[in-house]
Amino acid sequence: MVKTLAMFLFNLKFMNHLRIIQALCIVAILLSLSCKKKSDEEPPAINFKIGTEYTQNNDTVAVGHKLHFGIQARGTSANITNFTIKKRLENGTVITMMDSGLNAMSIDINKILYQNVEAKATWLFTVMDRNRQTAQISMVVYKDPNSAYGGIYYYPSIVLGYQNNTIDGHFLNPNSGRVFVTDSATAHFNEIDVLAYFIISDNLPSPVLSSPGEMDNSSTEAQTYYPCIANWNPRNYTLWDISLDNGNYAPLTAADFNAAQNDSLLIVSYHPVWGKKKFRWATTGKIIPFITGAGKLGLIHVVRADSVDTGSMVIDVKIQQ
Repeated sequence: MVKTLAMFLFNLKFMNHLRIIQALCIVAILLSLSCKKKSDEEPPAINFKIGTEYTQNNDTVAVGHKLHFGIQARGTSANITNFTIKKRLENGTVITMMDSGLNAMSIDINKILYQNVEAKATWLFTVMDRNRQTAQISMVVYKDPNSAYGGIYYYPSIVLGYQNNTIDGHFLNPNSGRVFVTDSATAHFNEIDVLAYFIISDNLPSPVLSSPGEMDNSSTEAQTYYPCIANWNPRNYTLWDISLDNGNYAPLTAADFNAAQNDSLLIVSYHPVWGKKKFRWATTGKIIPFITGAGKLGLIHVVRADSVDTGSMVIDVKIQQ
């Protein structure tokens, strides 16, 4: 009996040791795999495109002129999930110009931005992959010290009707100030950069400024209210700076708008990272920066905005020539 008990205890102790050894082996294997996986996680690759059409490092560019950036990137160990464009000013301030989420093994981007008033800016282009590995490239762009601000067009008291307004036109060419009803808009679709409609959004009355290109960017409202735009090709796409409604910048005033005699205010007022496909709650008194698909910067002052879908809004427009 004693011998049997001793053998049992010996076997139990052996089994416990065996389990410990097995557990240690499993931990060692997991650590090995983890280290191997970590060492295999190489950062993505990113580079500028080569070509005379692109802005080059140390270029000097006049205020308000276009900056053409061409960027290619590819994931090495995992898909790219984020792409950002930032510019760092000489005082250390970093401004986000674009922050885009995605899920792709490679990206090929042509991006047009605009030279602002800073004397020197370092542009930073960064990608991050699913493993949170990052890669970055940069270039420096200088402001042309001989830059002169450009002229603007001013069109006051433009009336834009909402979707159920049968009297006023719904579509605007901001470059000419001309408003079109549906039939004539279809004949001039390539000139249309702005349209208006009315919705209830978050239980609040919401006059909306948008463009025909809204329907190409995961939104159905413009197409629902104006089915004719589905047959337009191309559909011009205007971006609206919504930072006003996010409290990110001090809002412009009517006095600021009225004082603008060149495009300097238009240039500094539009923030690309806040450019969205529509501007909700375009209510009376707001000053809204925008950029057309052709790259023209502008400001809209909402003089009056009705709160029924049979109504209209009255706007003043200033846009780069």
